[in-house]
Formats: sequence, C-alpha cells, structure tokens
Amino acid sequence: MQKITIQDLQPVDDYNRNRDQYRERLYAIKEPRRVRLGDYLTFLFENRDTMLYQVQEMVRAEGLREEAAIQHEIDTYNAMIPDPFQFKVTLLIEFDDPVVREVKLRELLGLEDHVSMLIDRDYQVQAEFDPTQIDADRKVSSVQFLTFNLGEKAGQAFMETDQVELLTTHPACSYRVTLTAEQREALADDLRAALK
Repeated sequence: MQKITIQDLQPVDDYNRNRDQYRERLYAIKEPRRVRLGDYLTFLFENRDTMLYQVQEMVRAEGLREEAAIQHEIDTYNAMIPDPFQFKVTLLIEFDDPVVREVKLRELLGLEDHVSMLIDRDYQVQAEFDPTQIDADRKVSSVQFLTFNLGEKAGQAFMETDQVELLTTHPACSYRVTLTAEQREALADDLRAALK
C-alpha cells in the first residue's frame, strides 16, 4: 500500500469545494472497516484512503500552508498505513458519561495484553499497542493505536477464510465478535492492496 505524498493532497480551496462528496465517499470506505466489540470498543481498520482523508482534514482545520508543516502531518499519518500482511487500527474506547469513563479507563489497565484476532480458527494474532499510550497516568487512553502483524501464513489465511474473530479477554472487558462477510472482504482488499 503506497504511502501518501504531498502531491496526493488536493489544494485546500478545491478540497473545501469537494468536501461533502469526499466525506460521503470516505464514509462508504470506513463503514465496513468499523468493528464494534462489546458495548464500548470500536476498532477502525485504517488504510491509505482513511489516512489521506485525515491529512486533508488536518491541513484544512489547521490552515496549513507551509510545506514542512504539511509534510509533518503526512509523516504522522503515513505511520498508520499498513505494510504487507499487517492491519493498523485506531481503537476507540467510548463512554458518554465522564464519571463512568474515568472509572472504566482505570479498570482497563492491561488491555494491551488481551486483544487479538483469530483467523480461520488456526492463527491467533496478538494486537500490538503503541507503548507511548500505555499507563500514562494509571489509566488507559480512550484512543489507542494498534498493529496486527499477521505474517504471510495468517495473512493468506485471512484472504481465504470466512471465519475471523476479534476478541478481548481482559477481566473487565471480555468480548468476541465474528467479522461479517462485508468486513472480511474490505479488510482482505486492504491486505491485497498492501502487497502491490
């Protein structure tokens, strides 16, 4: 999957004119890559399209014009574009009530050791969390960045199977969900795109 370059960005004025259509297209891309696990975990599987959108939005929101500042955003979001046989994921831990959120984010300490993907009942791939977001002040951050390094065998199995589960085994948060056919196909498309 190719990384983003500055030439891939639309000029801000053009982007503003096309933003509604661009966002509608991105919603269609994101929707099958959004996986809910339990009551409050949402996994957003990222790809080049979702990261290009994030860069465009940041350039727009921050009013960035200098090439160095734009390149900094590109470099930041390029880190979330998956390499071959890999998924990059933004995990949102969502609680509406701030009091509940504070308690639950403390209860979820250690979550980084309890999230995995089970592929074709044969390959269990542990999620790797960004270590800079772990245990900063004795609670889990409500936004986490994860990597699933499948490797070639599990990656090939993912592209061929109809059985993929996402699961967490944390004592305060134990859930599993089977990916739908639409979700599996979207993610398999991303695996194939990363091989090009």
